[in-house]
Amino acid sequence: MALAVMSYKGVIGFGVDTVTGERGLVQKMKNKTGGNTVKGTVVCPSDGTDNSFKAQADEFDTIGVVAEAGVADAAEAWIWLNGSVCQVLWKDGQSATREYVALAADTDGRAYNVAVPTSNPVVAEHFKEIGHVLETKGSGTDVLVLCHLHFN
Repeated sequence: MALAVMSYKGVIGFGVDTVTGERGLVQKMKNKTGGNTVKGTVVCPSDGTDNSFKAQADEFDTIGVVAEAGVADAAEAWIWLNGSVCQVLWKDGQSATREYVALAADTDGRAYNVAVPTSNPVVAEHFKEIGHVLETKGSGTDVLVLCHLHFN
Protein backbone atom coordinates (compact mmCIF):
# COMPACT_ATOMS: atom_id res chain seq x y z
CA MET A 1 0.00 0.00 0.00
CA ALA A 2 1.21 3.49 -0.80
CA LEU A 3 -1.18 5.44 1.47
CA ALA A 4 0.25 8.84 2.41
CA VAL A 5 -1.53 10.83 5.11
CA MET A 6 -1.09 14.49 5.97
CA SER A 7 -2.53 14.61 9.46
CA TYR A 8 -3.32 17.05 12.21
CA LYS A 9 -2.01 15.78 15.54
CA GLY A 10 -2.11 12.22 14.16
CA VAL A 11 -5.88 11.79 14.51
CA ILE A 12 -7.49 13.42 11.45
CA GLY A 13 -6.02 13.89 8.02
CA PHE A 14 -6.19 13.77 4.26
CA GLY A 15 -5.10 10.51 2.69
CA VAL A 16 -3.94 9.80 -0.85
CA ASP A 17 -2.85 6.56 -2.49
CA THR A 18 -1.67 7.23 -6.04
CA VAL A 19 -1.47 3.49 -6.77
CA THR A 20 -5.12 2.69 -5.96
CA GLY A 21 -6.68 6.10 -6.68
CA GLU A 22 -7.92 6.43 -3.11
CA ARG A 23 -8.21 9.92 -1.63
CA GLY A 24 -10.13 11.73 1.04
CA LEU A 25 -10.62 12.36 4.71
CA VAL A 26 -9.23 9.80 7.15
CA GLN A 27 -9.57 9.52 10.91
CA LYS A 28 -7.76 7.42 13.51
CA MET A 29 -9.96 5.22 15.64
CA LYS A 30 -9.26 2.21 17.82
CA ASN A 31 -9.57 -1.13 16.05
CA LYS A 32 -11.94 -3.41 17.96
CA THR A 33 -12.57 -5.95 15.20
CA GLY A 34 -11.05 -8.73 17.28
CA GLY A 35 -8.04 -9.11 15.00
CA ASN A 36 -5.74 -7.22 12.65
CA THR A 37 -7.44 -4.74 10.32
CA VAL A 38 -8.32 -5.82 6.79
CA LYS A 39 -8.14 -3.09 4.15
CA GLY A 40 -11.55 -2.15 2.77
CA THR A 41 -13.59 -3.50 5.68
CA VAL A 42 -16.87 -1.63 6.15
CA VAL A 43 -17.04 -0.51 9.81
CA CYS A 44 -19.48 0.77 12.42
CA PRO A 45 -19.04 2.06 15.98
CA SER A 46 -17.93 -0.53 18.53
CA ASP A 47 -20.61 -1.45 21.04
CA GLY A 48 -18.03 -2.36 23.69
CA THR A 49 -15.31 0.33 23.57
CA ASP A 50 -15.53 4.12 23.30
CA ASN A 51 -14.11 5.84 20.18
CA SER A 52 -13.62 2.49 18.45
CA PHE A 53 -14.84 0.61 15.42
CA LYS A 54 -15.78 -2.96 14.57
CA ALA A 55 -16.74 -4.70 11.33
CA GLN A 56 -20.21 -3.61 10.21
CA ALA A 57 -22.59 -6.31 11.44
CA ASP A 58 -26.17 -5.06 11.09
CA GLU A 59 -25.98 -3.28 7.69
CA PHE A 60 -27.46 0.02 8.96
CA ASP A 61 -24.84 2.07 10.82
CA THR A 62 -21.71 2.30 8.68
CA ILE A 63 -19.31 5.14 9.60
CA GLY A 64 -16.23 4.34 7.52
CA VAL A 65 -13.97 1.93 5.67
CA VAL A 66 -10.61 0.60 6.91
CA ALA A 67 -7.75 2.32 5.06
CA GLU A 68 -4.85 0.11 6.12
CA ALA A 69 -4.29 -3.59 6.69
CA GLY A 70 -2.50 -5.27 9.55
CA VAL A 71 -3.19 -2.91 12.47
CA ALA A 72 -3.55 -4.97 15.64
CA ASP A 73 -6.75 -5.15 17.68
CA ALA A 74 -6.92 -2.29 20.24
CA ALA A 75 -4.43 -0.17 18.24
CA GLU A 76 -5.43 2.95 16.30
CA ALA A 77 -6.01 2.61 12.56
CA TRP A 78 -6.93 5.01 9.77
CA ILE A 79 -10.47 4.77 8.40
CA TRP A 80 -11.86 6.54 5.34
CA LEU A 81 -14.76 8.89 6.10
CA ASN A 82 -17.81 10.28 4.29
CA GLY A 83 -16.94 11.86 0.93
CA SER A 84 -13.77 9.84 0.40
CA VAL A 85 -12.97 7.71 -2.64
CA CYS A 86 -11.59 4.38 -1.42
CA GLN A 87 -11.42 0.65 -1.96
CA VAL A 88 -14.22 -1.29 -0.29
CA LEU A 89 -14.09 -5.01 0.45
CA TRP A 90 -16.78 -6.73 -1.62
CA LYS A 91 -18.94 -9.65 -0.54
CA ASP A 92 -17.42 -12.82 -1.99
CA GLY A 93 -19.06 -13.96 -5.23
CA GLN A 94 -20.60 -10.54 -6.01
CA SER A 95 -19.61 -8.51 -9.07
CA ALA A 96 -19.37 -4.71 -9.04
CA THR A 97 -20.86 -2.36 -11.62
CA ARG A 98 -19.76 1.25 -11.92
CA GLU A 99 -22.53 3.80 -11.28
CA TYR A 100 -24.49 1.36 -9.09
CA VAL A 101 -25.26 2.05 -5.42
CA ALA A 102 -22.97 0.40 -2.84
CA LEU A 103 -24.69 -1.13 0.20
CA ALA A 104 -23.48 -2.71 3.44
CA ALA A 105 -23.83 -6.47 2.98
CA ASP A 106 -25.25 -9.16 5.21
CA THR A 107 -21.67 -10.49 5.44
CA ASP A 108 -19.94 -8.58 8.26
CA GLY A 109 -17.61 -5.84 7.01
CA ARG A 110 -18.46 -6.35 3.34
CA ALA A 111 -20.42 -4.50 0.65
CA TYR A 112 -22.31 -5.26 -2.57
CA ASN A 113 -24.18 -3.18 -5.14
CA VAL A 114 -27.60 -2.72 -6.71
CA ALA A 115 -28.75 -0.74 -9.72
CA VAL A 116 -29.81 2.82 -8.96
CA PRO A 117 -33.60 2.69 -8.63
CA THR A 118 -35.61 4.65 -11.20
CA SER A 119 -38.48 5.15 -8.77
CA ASN A 120 -38.83 5.05 -4.98
CA PRO A 121 -36.03 2.96 -3.48
CA VAL A 122 -36.72 0.18 -1.03
CA VAL A 123 -36.51 1.93 2.35
CA ALA A 124 -34.32 -0.77 3.91
CA GLU A 125 -31.81 -0.50 1.05
CA HIS A 126 -31.67 3.30 1.41
CA PHE A 127 -30.44 3.01 4.98
CA LYS A 128 -27.80 0.40 4.01
CA GLU A 129 -26.27 2.72 1.41
CA ILE A 130 -22.56 3.44 1.81
CA GLY A 131 -21.89 5.20 -1.51
CA HIS A 132 -21.56 4.75 -5.25
CA VAL A 133 -19.46 2.29 -7.24
CA LEU A 134 -16.72 3.83 -9.41
CA GLU A 135 -15.46 0.75 -11.26
CA THR A 136 -16.70 -2.50 -12.73
CA LYS A 137 -15.14 -5.74 -11.49
CA GLY A 138 -16.01 -9.40 -11.79
CA SER A 139 -16.93 -11.58 -8.83
CA GLY A 140 -14.28 -13.31 -6.77
CA THR A 141 -12.90 -13.62 -3.26
CA ASP A 142 -11.71 -10.60 -1.24
CA VAL A 143 -12.19 -8.20 -4.17
CA LEU A 144 -11.56 -4.49 -3.46
CA VAL A 145 -13.80 -2.06 -5.37
CA LEU A 146 -13.27 1.69 -5.69
CA CYS A 147 -16.29 3.59 -4.33
CA HIS A 148 -17.25 7.16 -3.49
CA LEU A 149 -18.45 7.02 0.12
CA HIS A 150 -21.52 8.56 1.68
CA PHE A 151 -23.60 7.10 4.43
CA ASN A 152 -27.38 7.35 4.96
